[in-house]
Amino acid sequence: QSTGTAAFPDWFSAYFVPFLHWNKAIAVLPNYRLVPEHTGDDILEDIADFYTWFHESLPTYLASKEPTIELDFSKVLVSGESAGGWCALQSTLSQPESTFKACLIQYPVVNAFPVSPDHLPFGFPIPPKEELDELIAAIKPGTVLTSVTPPARNDVSMMLRAHGRWDEVFGVGKHLMPDTRVEDAKFLAPTYIIHGGDDTIVPVKWTRAFVEKTKKVLPEAQITLVTQPGEHGFDKEMYEENETWLWELLNKVERDWLA
Repeated sequence: QSTGTAAFPDWFSAYFVPFLHWNKAIAVLPNYRLVPEHTGDDILEDIADFYTWFHESLPTYLASKEPTIELDFSKVLVSGESAGGWCALQSTLSQPESTFKACLIQYPVVNAFPVSPDHLPFGFPIPPKEELDELIAAIKPGTVLTSVTPPARNDVSMMLRAHGRWDEVFGVGKHLMPDTRVEDAKFLAPTYIIHGGDDTIVPVKWTRAFVEKTKKVLPEAQITLVTQPGEHGFDKEMYEENETWLWELLNKVERDWLA
């Protein structure tokens, strides 16, 4: 939630391009306010605002660009990776049941998981607390930040957790994390999660715990976790024709999405 921009190509997995093409789909990619300049509640507000725009203004906008294209709002797939996976899950947990046909997410943030200052994400040390403190102290009141091109600020979310400032910046509340928000959920769109077993950014154990909890809270919900060896972002250059597991997963997603 501290870096990224919607159109950053390195965070758009290769298989998504043909997946969208053969299903005659379009991708709508929103930005949102980033931490530490903003809070978790700010991001949730942006998500809500986006869906208002999505339903009320997207058709008019698209008609002004490509008037021959008609949108089918009965077949919406929500997707995201890492912090975007948090956004996708928050979308399914906050929007009306009829909004989404399916959810496909990669290595999502599901909780405010603890991080040791000695942890080595991607094998590199976390920058010192002083660097984080300087960043936060330099924030000017009223600053609005919705886009940062990686690798700038890649370490900030990890620093907030490792140096004990996450709750202060992001906020605390049951609604802020999917693993607690799901406790009050009445439904969940069919959800498919991809996660690398060697992820040092968002450890897969938290996703496993979220999936098990969801199955208990919502026994009728369809939620599937597929793990493969690999780090955070391990699937970025994969194509479904080269990966049997991915081909099988995308076929399942299609069946729910386009039914």
